[in-house]
Amino acid sequence: MRITRARLQDDSLVDVELADGRIAAIAPSEGAADADLDLDGRILVPGLWDEHVHLGQWAAHRRRVSVAHAASAVEAAAIVGAALRTQPADEPLVAVGMREGLWPDAPSRALLDAVAGDRAVTAISADLHATWSSSAMGRMLGVELPEDGMLREAPSFAAMRALEATVDDATRERWIRDALDAAASRGVVGLTDLDLDDAVGAWSRRSGSRMRIDVGVYPHDLDAAEARGDRTGRAIHERVHVGPLKVITDGSLGTRTAYCHDPYPDGGRGLLEVPPEQLAAVLTRGAGMGLRPAVHAIGDAALAHVLDVFEATGVTGRIEHAQLATDVDVARMGALGVTASIQPEHMLDDRELIALYWAGRERLAYRIRSLLDAGVRVILGSDAPVAPLDPWVSLSAAVTRTRDGDAPWQPHEGIDVATALACSTRSRIEVGEPADLVAIDAPLEPERLRTMPVALTIVGGDVLHTTL
Repeated sequence: MRITRARLQDDSLVDVELADGRIAAIAPSEGAADADLDLDGRILVPGLWDEHVHLGQWAAHRRRVSVAHAASAVEAAAIVGAALRTQPADEPLVAVGMREGLWPDAPSRALLDAVAGDRAVTAISADLHATWSSSAMGRMLGVELPEDGMLREAPSFAAMRALEATVDDATRERWIRDALDAAASRGVVGLTDLDLDDAVGAWSRRSGSRMRIDVGVYPHDLDAAEARGDRTGRAIHERVHVGPLKVITDGSLGTRTAYCHDPYPDGGRGLLEVPPEQLAAVLTRGAGMGLRPAVHAIGDAALAHVLDVFEATGVTGRIEHAQLATDVDVARMGALGVTASIQPEHMLDDRELIALYWAGRERLAYRIRSLLDAGVRVILGSDAPVAPLDPWVSLSAAVTRTRDGDAPWQPHEGIDVATALACSTRSRIEVGEPADLVAIDAPLEPERLRTMPVALTIVGGDVLHTTL
């Protein structure tokens, strides 16, 4: 394939030859003659990766009613009640985007029961770490709900897995294909799929993917993974490979379960789901199987525990989120060769939550520039469905640290566009590199990033998306 009149980031105009899934040649442009794809001066960048996605949940969330803008429990219940009037009576209703940490009133099971009656209803929190359910939903799931109808952390994850099982396979697969097509239209050439329910098994049953996928393994699936011979990098299909061993050590800020050195206003410090000795055993077993770890740690105390285990075991890998990090632990991450997997858009979602629950520690939250300066490798993602599966949104947040005209939040932690792009890609535009390429219709300027128009997405030399 011959791509002509492609403009690179240094403003040079080049022609690019692709062969056998790789970049075969790059030369000064000779014009549009004999072009398979004429970019006509559009900017060509390496293909973008989203390094943290819950693909099945994102595919489902795109079709569910949102309560993200509800300002109270009462308002969220009213949205659910209105949605029930158009929902088939024999199907559970699942709402998404709940931000109960900002509500002035408390959720209750009775409040949902008043609008749902005998209908099974649940709302999933925006951070995925909690669910708010009606009594009928509790009966359907076979769980005993507290008076507030809230499940948090492991019980909530179990409820979400049960809800996903109510969607038939054909529907789920159609939703996933649609979600991947939408991602390709935003320049995504690859993603790390960290779905909770044996995602490796699910991908093994599919025929493959046009996009590159790294598929995570969770501790509850280690027996199955060992029986399959799973190791990080093992090919499931041509473009689908086993990814990291994902371990969730603490909760989230929005659910007030992120495990922190300092207490929340109610006196609690969050939840440490996997204590150090248990984490060491899991990581050691995973390392013996050839699985590199990706460990969820949002609170600063959780992060400190994970780094302690990395030091003690000699096993190191990715930290997912690292939303609150002390100066000492930023330096430790650099010294240990840790990769920080950051979701910058969460920062803009969490500004009010940080002020409420991490007051006085804002300087330690959502550090990107500090991590890079300490020698930490930073990679960017969305944590979709917590934020949209759109790397341009993540790039914008990392660079500008603002949206919707708000003042930039902690602007000293912002990074430049070139650095953010490097944190969002796995390849370069050089001879011999994978032919994973994206052409864009606007300059790489901070104010254009969030809504960047994408003209072309190529993976391994195959066109996944084009508006040319």
